[in-house]
Amino acid sequence: MKKLILLILPVFVITSCGKGPETITVRSGNSDLFAANDTTAEQEEPEVVEEDDFVQVRVGEIAAIESLDPLFATSNSEWRAINLIYDGLVGVGNNGSLYPLMANRWTVNADSTQFTFHLKTDLKFHNSPAFESGTGRLLTAGDVKFVFERMAGNDVPDFVGNQFSDIRGFKALQNELKYVKDPSQRVISEIDGIRVQNDSTVTFILNQPASDFLNRLAHPMASVYARESVPESGPIQQAAGTGRFRFIQKQDNTHLLTVNKDHSSNLPGINRLDITSGINERNLYQEFAGERLDLLVELGPATLLTVADSTGELLSSFYNNYELHKAPVSSQYPFYFNRTSGHAATVNDLLEFLPQQRLISSDALGSVRYAKADTTSDATRSNTSGLGITHVTHPFYQFLMNSLAPQVNESGYSFSMSPSLAYNEAITFTTLPYPNTEEVLTWEAPIYILSHDRVQGVSVTHYPWNLDLTSFALNSEER
Repeated sequence: MKKLILLILPVFVITSCGKGPETITVRSGNSDLFAANDTTAEQEEPEVVEEDDFVQVRVGEIAAIESLDPLFATSNSEWRAINLIYDGLVGVGNNGSLYPLMANRWTVNADSTQFTFHLKTDLKFHNSPAFESGTGRLLTAGDVKFVFERMAGNDVPDFVGNQFSDIRGFKALQNELKYVKDPSQRVISEIDGIRVQNDSTVTFILNQPASDFLNRLAHPMASVYARESVPESGPIQQAAGTGRFRFIQKQDNTHLLTVNKDHSSNLPGINRLDITSGINERNLYQEFAGERLDLLVELGPATLLTVADSTGELLSSFYNNYELHKAPVSSQYPFYFNRTSGHAATVNDLLEFLPQQRLISSDALGSVRYAKADTTSDATRSNTSGLGITHVTHPFYQFLMNSLAPQVNESGYSFSMSPSLAYNEAITFTTLPYPNTEEVLTWEAPIYILSHDRVQGVSVTHYPWNLDLTSFALNSEER
């Protein structure tokens, strides 16, 4: 009899650096999997699945998944979920190569300034309450253009938009929307460098050659979603994509997904995927240890120091129950210096005082690198020993801050943690790449996946946001 192994990936509030495999849990029945308050499910005739074949995987993520909106996501935990629900124009193959995902093919001109995508004509958005009828519709080239023009809006963070500002006319539309407050006075209403030739053909024209443009399109930040899912303000709440999994609903800290059997890719043998996030790292590990979680995708630093030695090898006391896998990619956790704070010289003095080995207590946790801040911005430098910092809620940043704080104090400075997410001249450091910032400290943390020994074949490959489930399997005794 085939058993279901539940994969649970909750999120630690400690810091973590590894990704974990997913576990399948065999349930006696699946009648409770589609909740009554899921309006989409109510309008569908769910496929009947034999109970012994129903596979539910529960996954725990290290950082809170606060948004399934590609323009508001800021962590790899969010990107991994987004990458499962949405597709983009470009996909990442098993060997790391790029291939047309939503398109049948693409063409690039000789100097890499013009990219034309010929879209598949049978792609449908998932059924979702975002649609008035609850039923997904066909995707068109106009949806692709809509997604990129939304990036230029002044009601969304500009981090993603900055990645595509080399598209001809992108900055012009962004500035128009930002500085011309009265819509009736605006003369620019679209991005000139995105041309929709017909429902299945879209062309991007760039200001200058960009050999990395396809790589940028492969990132989940360039995911394509239904315009019907976008609210009047704020991030998307009812995700409607075309990806391998369809978003059902959110229950407390858990996002419930079901497999999209119409997807063209090699789908994993999983019927439902539950992704839990936003809970304390200690509690997350306790859930895992109690077998209420089957998998921890990005193992927190504190947890790693509990189950592994200084080289990242699993301690012998856990051999009989767990498997620890180090993914072939790492996560990066940067600190950005705010040039407008006028503290560049102070920051450089501080970085010289902080030897790397005093920040990271174990080789298994990776390494930290520094880069000097540009002191030309110090013309208005203020004399202060207090260094303001914001956006440090992620468990990895909290772990690093706990390591930094005593040494910063020893050097004669101190951190002032801003409870507000506002970014202004009083802020010296931030973890987000705002305008007028530069990266001065980066923690490169290996991604470790901790699972119960019955689970195999789950990894994070090529990019820290690429959770690979295609080889998911259970040990033979669990089948």
